[in-house]
Amino acid sequence: MPRPSRRLVPTLVCAALLLAAGCGGTPDPNVSSPDSAPDLLQALPAPSTAPTVAPTTAPPTTAAPSTTRRPTTSAAPRGRANGAASGAGGSSNINWRPVGGDEFNGSALDKSAWKAYNSVGAFGNGLRRPEAISQSDGLLRVTGRGDVSGGMAHQSGQLYGRWEFRARTQPGRGFGSAILLWPDSENFPEDGELDIMEVPGENRDLAHFVVHWSAENKMHGTRVPGDFSQWHTFALEWLPDRITWYVDGVKQYENTDKAVIPTKPMHMTIQLDQGPFQNWIKAPDETTPEEVSLEVDWVRIYAAP
Repeated sequence: MPRPSRRLVPTLVCAALLLAAGCGGTPDPNVSSPDSAPDLLQALPAPSTAPTVAPTTAPPTTAAPSTTRRPTTSAAPRGRANGAASGAGGSSNINWRPVGGDEFNGSALDKSAWKAYNSVGAFGNGLRRPEAISQSDGLLRVTGRGDVSGGMAHQSGQLYGRWEFRARTQPGRGFGSAILLWPDSENFPEDGELDIMEVPGENRDLAHFVVHWSAENKMHGTRVPGDFSQWHTFALEWLPDRITWYVDGVKQYENTDKAVIPTKPMHMTIQLDQGPFQNWIKAPDETTPEEVSLEVDWVRIYAAP
């Protein structure tokens, strides 16, 4: 979910008709999915306090301000030997090569690696401002206060690889966290999108994974329950022949349909988005805390050998 505001693609136009007639977000019936996972019509329910009928589409993602992407040349994450993924997020047998990441140990955001958003907020709600982003005690924080929140885009994109991070989101109505891969071309939805962690519900009890593809913004995904106000580790492996998603080292999703797998370079974004948006994120109200934060302990990025 990158860019100045979430893109208002056709899913918004047909939102009121989705349950009755379907729309551009209908998954391909031939898409591979986990043995027990339903298609997206059931895999992306509304947050836990909403009615039991699931929406038929996830929201389009928001993008970071446009910026020229540099080749991925960052040093390997500290403490990781070349050729070894951390293993904290689960892994295949691929000999992944470290190419970047951030332990967030500095006193401020590394501007050579990240671009902070300075724009209208997600879905046109509120504002995204660099001052919403801070670092201390080895943690990155994106904090929503009133109508101001924030997000950031990694300035190095790549085609295929492995992304890992450890994160948590403070409970609170009106804000939802999203950590994802967004196309370097900024050509969404044609060049795809991979939502590695979306936690829109105020109780932070469901984490969603979504693949976006095609000009019609087709989608497929799944979700896992848990307390995502506590620390959890997420990992995504993106290869030409499969997409695999892990939560706390356990494989939760894999897709081998090549028609679904993006084929253009992407970069990571980290966002705390403000509602309302359909029944995905509610509007802030009198129950919303004065501050709601998304915290990230570390990010590690790998390329295939």
